[in-house]
Amino acid sequence: MNKDKVEFFVVGAARSGTTSIYKHFSMHPEIFLPRVKECNFFSNIESLDQEVYKTPKKEKQYHMKIITSPEVYSSLFSEAEDDLLKGEVSPSYLWDKESAKRIYEYNPNAKIIISIRNPIYRAYSHYLMHLNTGYEKQPTFEKAISAKKIRIWGGGNLYLEMGLYYEQIRSYFELFDTDQIKIIIYEEWVKDIEKTMNDLHVFLGLKPFNNYDLTKKNNETIHLKNGNIINFLRQKNIKRTLNKLLPEELKDKIKRTFFVDNIEKQEINPETYERLKEYYKNDISELEKMIGLELSQNWY
Repeated sequence: MNKDKVEFFVVGAARSGTTSIYKHFSMHPEIFLPRVKECNFFSNIESLDQEVYKTPKKEKQYHMKIITSPEVYSSLFSEAEDDLLKGEVSPSYLWDKESAKRIYEYNPNAKIIISIRNPIYRAYSHYLMHLNTGYEKQPTFEKAISAKKIRIWGGGNLYLEMGLYYEQIRSYFELFDTDQIKIIIYEEWVKDIEKTMNDLHVFLGLKPFNNYDLTKKNNETIHLKNGNIINFLRQKNIKRTLNKLLPEELKDKIKRTFFVDNIEKQEINPETYERLKEYYKNDISELEKMIGLELSQNWY
């Protein structure tokens, strides 16, 4: 391993547990992760949220930034001790077509971790997230997947396209040795997270670790109330002022107190589910051949 480089990357897929992986890796005493969960340095992406383009402050924790400066990216790892394994978690690295090449050029010895999920439920989870954070205006999943495409990462609506894993994963298999790539199935590993994490530790050449704080769920889908107030607070000038004044933890507490609703989320229409099974059929078949794993039995 090149200790001057980031040595492993969790590259996705989006809505497939990468936040949970980030939280668990952050607790391992031999791993260093930056305070920015998603750096997006090796992907060429765009976002509707202008705040993500701003340089992160050293002492603050962020869920997502779009880092374009090599100096800023390097600074995120400046506090890492020499004996720590440096890693990074950015789901956009799976979706963006050039990320695998950029990561390989940066560190050809890097290890790659990919979590994939039933693409139908992945798409639905992505839709619900955008619906409940205000990016998505379509009231149903069916209308959302039929709407005109917004082809960007942050706030876009490529719900179905992001689940076409074959071409995305193939870009890594074409560059990295197979022993540098670890694919985990979301539906399997969420049943025993600690076992999966220790499998990943072995993959990374680390000692097992079980001292996790498992009391808090990570990046769960929530439902929001008081939508008019939320939309007001999302205005650029208002949002910028709040970001300056309030720490991340306090903002999360306020959101959960005043805006989180416990209403029951809608379910996928069975007819839509069957139609999407056909949509993904060939992609899943090709993916199974390439990675040597049976996916349909876990997903359908």
